[in-house]
Amino acid sequence: MRNLGVTKQKGMDKKLPPPPDIMSADDAAFHVPPPSYEEVMGVYQTSMKQAVQYLPRLAYIDLMPRCLKPGHIAEKIQPKFDNFSAIITGANRWLADHPEVAVWKCESIECPLSADAGGGLHYDLNGMIRHDSTFGFCCYIKGVRLWLTSAQPGSTPQQLGLRNIQPAKAVIELPTRYRQGKITIEGVVSPMMTNAFETLEGLEATVNKLNDTLKKDPISGTILTIETDTVKAFEGFKNDLDPESTCWCENKDKHRRLTQVIRIFYVRGPSSNEQIGIRDFCPEVTQQPDASKPGKFEPFDNPVDRMAQWISTQQGPRVVNIQQFDATVSRRFNELNISADSTDELVSTFSDRRLAKNLRVFYVTSSVNMASSRLNVSSRVFLPARLGPKQFETMTQTMERVDYWLKVTGAPVFSVETLKLLFSESNANGAEVASGDYTVRAMQGKQWLSAIRVYFATTYTEPDPASLPPLPGYNGSTSSGSCVIV
Repeated sequence: MRNLGVTKQKGMDKKLPPPPDIMSADDAAFHVPPPSYEEVMGVYQTSMKQAVQYLPRLAYIDLMPRCLKPGHIAEKIQPKFDNFSAIITGANRWLADHPEVAVWKCESIECPLSADAGGGLHYDLNGMIRHDSTFGFCCYIKGVRLWLTSAQPGSTPQQLGLRNIQPAKAVIELPTRYRQGKITIEGVVSPMMTNAFETLEGLEATVNKLNDTLKKDPISGTILTIETDTVKAFEGFKNDLDPESTCWCENKDKHRRLTQVIRIFYVRGPSSNEQIGIRDFCPEVTQQPDASKPGKFEPFDNPVDRMAQWISTQQGPRVVNIQQFDATVSRRFNELNISADSTDELVSTFSDRRLAKNLRVFYVTSSVNMASSRLNVSSRVFLPARLGPKQFETMTQTMERVDYWLKVTGAPVFSVETLKLLFSESNANGAEVASGDYTVRAMQGKQWLSAIRVYFATTYTEPDPASLPPLPGYNGSTSSGSCVIV
């Protein structure tokens, strides 16, 4: 097992060995002698020890798929990895070997694949800033992040299940006219015709169909987490949609169509016969565009407040996830629209993309739901400390500070998510968090900064900075570079 960073145990600080070099996907799959099971599955352990005596408030472990065929990125040959179901099989074997821990949330994570001169594959789960190439052939890999807690003594080890739901195909018929027409006494008459365009059903329709399916074929257990995950559906005119796939490649000079896949992670057991609900909270337009102005959205803390207010009024549903989802902003004449329900998005390297930050709440209801106490949800974003130009502390180091902050405040954790923010060198913190939208510019290199948003079951008071560990210094920044409250 790999131990990274510093783990605090029974009130004592214990220095662990420095992080090892990142194991390549090739080495994890093919090296001799046979690797441990954790290495075969590509486990990159970050915040817990094998013998769990102290578990951070936000402990997690990342499970990545096993490499089956390395391919050759330089020659545009896509690698092949185990699918999502295989990752869950690996997670269950790991949980069976570690009955002292339990999973309280699952989350899909992704990172780019790189190749060395010999074609070996590499990926880094501990880095907090990642480059996204503007052109060329790029490959990416997805895995599952398990957020952990201490299991009840004597309890049976959890076993997880997974369902992937993709939106159904839909056909839109649009009327058009032939270019040639005939001249009549009334003028030129062009005969009508209809062109059919294939697209995908919206998210609301997908959830409604899913609930109908669950009535006939319920989940074999209790739902742990529901999320939407963006995947590539088409590149050019080629259909690439596979919700089970954990690796995909993109030719940046071709247009791509993205869709939303619903992932349901659950704990296996007697069925709870749960139905799924979804609620989006989008930023409102504060200024419509005109010929000289692009229009404005309200700050992101406004939809956060509306989300918290809505949750506080719910007595029956059980919230299973809060997720930031960035949806395309379209402009029609002098009006801005957010396509939060759309599951068919066209992306091109040669066009700007304006995205609105939405909050998506997934909840479940069943006949056995108990009335719950009202919650006053709040949240805080933890950005990695900035060390220099395009340099930030690691995920391990960020999570150590999060754990310390939670100890000092005692704030009860309600939910957590890993954010992907557009990096800005001119921003003191490295990324803009407060705004309700952002724009990805065409024909420009991009970096993405990871951050952790923690949701609490009540309001909290920000502690005195003197009670927290000092932050690394960065001469180019006048801000803490580490924490933003939203």
